[in-house]
Amino acid sequence: MKIVNHDGTKEYEPCGQYNWRLDWLENQIKLHRTNGRDIPEHQYDRWFSEEEKVYQNNLKDYEKIKKLDKDIGIIIPTHKYHAVWSKACFKSCSETGYWTMVAYDNPYYGINHKHENLLPTVEAMMYADEILMKPKTWGSGVGIPHSWNMYLGLKMIKSLGFSHVFNTNGDCILEKPEGVDVLYDMLKKDDSDMIACEYDPGRYLGTMTWLAKTDVALKLWEMNFKNLYRNQLGNAEARMGIFAKKLGLKVISVVNPADHHFKDWTHKNTFREVVGIRHLHAEHKVRRWDKKAPIEEKYFDKTFLNTHERNTLLKYWETGEKKYLKQWWE
Repeated sequence: MKIVNHDGTKEYEPCGQYNWRLDWLENQIKLHRTNGRDIPEHQYDRWFSEEEKVYQNNLKDYEKIKKLDKDIGIIIPTHKYHAVWSKACFKSCSETGYWTMVAYDNPYYGINHKHENLLPTVEAMMYADEILMKPKTWGSGVGIPHSWNMYLGLKMIKSLGFSHVFNTNGDCILEKPEGVDVLYDMLKKDDSDMIACEYDPGRYLGTMTWLAKTDVALKLWEMNFKNLYRNQLGNAEARMGIFAKKLGLKVISVVNPADHHFKDWTHKNTFREVVGIRHLHAEHKVRRWDKKAPIEEKYFDKTFLNTHERNTLLKYWETGEKKYLKQWWE
């Protein structure tokens, strides 16, 4: 997207705009002094300080605008139950350098609920370039709100002009965010439609983490939306596998594609090798079941620890005493 400068003659560039403003301000000061206007020096200093603030704000906006020129947009479908992982997830996605959109399940169902219990922290939300909140839906299960998030979110991604979309759920992190570029190169190499963390042709296609052409992704989720209440089609992964086969999509095969969600965190997989994907929510459960050490402390937003975790994990991190770890396993 081309943004023009102050006089419409060239492409906008914050530094050039800043220099033009400084030149104008210096000329104004010269006129003041020539005309004998008695303006104290601290007033001039304040004007220059204000111009610096304007420049810094414009620079931030310009960096945001330049993201719109890239091929890839990121969508993170999520909800309030992911909040303990939100900051780590959003931060890792923002580190890709791509436009990051949080597609959030509308949590406003009761007038007595408080914002701090319904949304991730402000710090977490600040990592997002855009926040989209779907309308309230009342259908039971995860499939219906997820489908609304994806359908509306992908519509927005397409409207912003991104040719490709990278998806990861709000309870995942990318330990190698630069790997999204590697996935994109893999996709472009053979003009493939999609690469997903799980894929068994005709049976299932992983919805947790994937990269696809935007038009292809939108077709898949439009098909899912139209078939939202056909329960016999199975869960989201099974549905996507069926729809991908019907559309004849060219999906790149990955290493060890089966049941990626709940595999041990040392399990080899293309997405783990390339982008360092970790499904924190599932890993948290598996580590407790297997009586292993918890996920690294840095990945938790402690604001959202439950009572059991506050009485065990929090004390374990504070003291290092193994008795609290054993209590967490119980």
